[in-house]
This record gives sequence, C-alpha cells and structure tokens, in this order.
Amino acid sequence: MKKIIVSLLVLVLVFTAFMFGCSEKETPDVPETKVEDTQVGLKSDEKSFIFEVVDKNGEITQTTVISDGKYVGEVLQEFELIEGEEGPYGIYIKKVNGITADYDIDGTYWAFYVDGEKSMKGADQVEIVEGATYSFRVETM
Repeated sequence: MKKIIVSLLVLVLVFTAFMFGCSEKETPDVPETKVEDTQVGLKSDEKSFIFEVVDKNGEITQTTVISDGKYVGEVLQEFELIEGEEGPYGIYIKKVNGITADYDIDGTYWAFYVDGEKSMKGADQVEIVEGATYSFRVETM
C-alpha cells in the first residue's frame, strides 16, 4: 500500500511540474495601443458656433460656422454673412445674411446676442467660444 501511495504522490508531483512548465509560454511583445479623442474635419485651432439670424418677420435662419478666426465679427465678414461700416465703436452692421436693417432708412437696426443674451460688445469685439450661439435680430428703438 505504501508503494501505491508513493507512486501516486510522485505522479501528482510530476503532473504538477508538467503543468507549471507548460503554462509559462512566451508571449510576443505587442505594442501598447493608445486611443485619442479627435474631431474629424476640424483643425485643432478651429471652433464651431451657431450663427442665427432673426429677420423683421421673426423668421429664423441658423448656420453652423467653423473657423480658426478669433472674433465673431471678423469671421462673419470673411464669410460675407455680415456687412457694415467702420465707426468709432467698431463695425456698424447694416446687412446680415443679405437682409438690410438701417436705422437711418427705416428705424431698424441689428441687435447682437450671445447665447440668447443681448451683448454689451460688438461682434468684432467678441471672441469665439466653441459651441456658442451668436444671433443678429432686427429690432427698433
């Protein structure tokens, strides 16, 4: 009986050694994969924003603008979405999206809004913020 127990014990030890020897397979070196969050179609210095126009009838037109410009006014002029005259306080905008609002002619003007709030600065003084909405609305005094 002792011989059987010793033989079983030896067999268990050999089997255990075999199992540990087989489990240490060499794995090939695989380079680490890195995933970066990117925006396709935008250069790293470009920002997008919503350009909204509300005409005197209350009709709303929205356009997504993508640019690397710094100020709202300069970008909208570059894309010929606004036109105006330089004045002592910056550009006096008379035409937006091809629609004229001229106080000297009909008592209307273009009011500039940033995210729904009337801006205390002109469009040529407001820096572009990613995802913001910049609106021009025809208003009367």
